[in-house]
Amino acid sequence: MTPKSPAFLLLLGLCTFATHASAAESGSLFVGDPVVISEGHGFAEGMAFDAEGNFYFTDVPAGTLFRVDAVTGEKTLLDGESGKTNGIAIGPDGMLYGCAGGDQRIHRWDLKTGKRSVVAEGPHSNDIAITDAGIIFFTDPETHSVWRVSPAPERQLTKAAALEWKPNGIALNPAGDALFVAEFLADTVHRLPLADDGSLGAPRPAYRLATGQDGRGLLDGMVVLPSGHLLIGTALGIQLVPPLSAKAANFRPVVVPPFGDRPRCNYVRLSPDGKTLYAAFRDDILKLAVRKGAIE
Repeated sequence: MTPKSPAFLLLLGLCTFATHASAAESGSLFVGDPVVISEGHGFAEGMAFDAEGNFYFTDVPAGTLFRVDAVTGEKTLLDGESGKTNGIAIGPDGMLYGCAGGDQRIHRWDLKTGKRSVVAEGPHSNDIAITDAGIIFFTDPETHSVWRVSPAPERQLTKAAALEWKPNGIALNPAGDALFVAEFLADTVHRLPLADDGSLGAPRPAYRLATGQDGRGLLDGMVVLPSGHLLIGTALGIQLVPPLSAKAANFRPVVVPPFGDRPRCNYVRLSPDGKTLYAAFRDDILKLAVRKGAIE
């Protein structure tokens, strides 16, 4: 059985550990073989889709930002001096925004011209989320903070939350009423209520994830689904996690380990139509066809 065979993928979808979902509970998330979108990277990371379905991702140490055409699959270099951009997101203005940790800036790219501009600067940044109103939030692992940048034209930078732990991945609730932030070195993703004015409430545990014996989840790029479930890249691979609620109390994370000898999963994103999952594994990026009804 090869690491990319359908039978092996089925076993991955059914994989269990003491704290993971049972085979009966998990089923198989993906069908067919994973497809390598890009490889040979130093650390493939942040991913986003534009309105036309074109796919964007970064290679952090190389300082590169790439675009993969939605129709042809052709990969092109959008920016070769991204400032070691990590997490990226499309704003309501159709522009691409990114956490240029190397430059300690938040960058914006005009996707029609490729022109880069500076939106904010000062703190370190790792991952990013943008509301429909254009409010930017980004995580700062160095100072254990979440920062907020107000919409244009003000672009005022303020600290939105001071945390007692190291934040990494960040995502908006589909309803727009909460921000979710991953506690990188633990097993918890926290929910922070989000008010209309962009202020954040106190964090509360929202998801518990499976980890190794050291408890270090390495919780990274993630997306919250309309169902309330969480898709996230972790030390153990891709995880699909139910929320902490009475209804979901008896359910445990579904864990799909890294394929072959790949390291931890850094980042996950669903295609706009929900039919394909994209996952970054440091050296390369894979796409996997989602089994109908498996991820909602």
